[in-house]
Amino acid sequence: MEINDKINNIRKKELIFLSFVFLFAFVLRFSYCFFFKENILYIQTHIFGDTQQYIRIANNFLSGKGLISSPQIIAYRPPLYPLFLSGVYYLFGDSYWPIRIIQSILDALTCIMVYFLSKRLFNIQTAKISAYICAIYPFFIFFTGFELTETLFIFLLTLTVLLWLKLKDLLSMGKSVFVGILSGLTVLCRPSVLLFIILSFVVLFFLWGEEKRRKLEILIVFTILTILPWSIRNFYHFKKFVPLTTMTGSSLWEGNNPYAEGGPCQYWPDEIRGLSEIEKDQYLINATKEIIKESPFRFIRLMGRKFVRFWNIKPNYESFSSHLYNLVSFFSYIPVMVTAIWGMFLTRRKWREILLFYLLFFSFTLVHVIFVGSVRYRVPVMTSMIIFSSYALSYIYNKIKQ
Repeated sequence: MEINDKINNIRKKELIFLSFVFLFAFVLRFSYCFFFKENILYIQTHIFGDTQQYIRIANNFLSGKGLISSPQIIAYRPPLYPLFLSGVYYLFGDSYWPIRIIQSILDALTCIMVYFLSKRLFNIQTAKISAYICAIYPFFIFFTGFELTETLFIFLLTLTVLLWLKLKDLLSMGKSVFVGILSGLTVLCRPSVLLFIILSFVVLFFLWGEEKRRKLEILIVFTILTILPWSIRNFYHFKKFVPLTTMTGSSLWEGNNPYAEGGPCQYWPDEIRGLSEIEKDQYLINATKEIIKESPFRFIRLMGRKFVRFWNIKPNYESFSSHLYNLVSFFSYIPVMVTAIWGMFLTRRKWREILLFYLLFFSFTLVHVIFVGSVRYRVPVMTSMIIFSSYALSYIYNKIKQ
């Protein structure tokens, strides 16, 4: 009876802690959206051009035109975030607040999931530190204010990794179905995660052993089945296999065209004028391949620049080059990065358990040194960096305490 009372007391304390973290994170995000409303609306309108595309697709869907940006552009963006937006618009309207309140809730829930992820991998002290850091991390707070994929994607990615780790110990095959669907939704939110998903499935296949592979097979099947309806829809429109989007060519060209310097470069060849969406995508893929073949060393140099842009200590974009943005970025990113690297060293003997995180860092870096490098695209991997950082901070605290 005494043991049960202790367990209940521990659970009660944990619930109180998690409730506090959730409310604290939510209030920070809500306050940011309230006090910086004018800035958010200006940035969304004049800097993040993809917000307008997502909003347009959501409105087109609600008006019965389908998940399209225009009759000529029907598969340039992945479908999940516009569907998410359209659901919010349908239920609560398309005014400023509904989407930002919901995204603040999702991001606060991400802090809770990071807690459970850290607790599973390491210990409760690391879990508490990581939850607090996620709650105050400026880049997470920043993106809750915009109709962009970041907040939803980070939520889905964190939940997916957490459930992958839990799935190994669960007996229910139904859980494999659910996690497979969730993995597919994560890809449909941001296709750049696909390399990480594939590499993770390969690694899990070898790590889980024979008796657990049945679960993984179900997971893979339902990941594919979740993506398949969108691929079939694209095939219906284009009469060609387009599994996710027609953005591959544009992104590849932006990061590697003759005038590219590592970031977005809005130079487009005259030859794409008058081409259909699918023809344009294929032309830009082929044209970029030719440029890389002609100047392979330039491509390697560009990869280096994109690597620096991806892991930069300050925002790359000129509109975010003020002292305030630089200071916030520097004092939030550098401490996390330095302690995270130390945390990786301290946890090196647990490499099997944390291999998924290494794959996350590797796959996202590789994708963005080939396409376009940006601090924005690094944000989804920062939850994992924060976990390693928290382990190092926990180690320091315990050493001082001794």
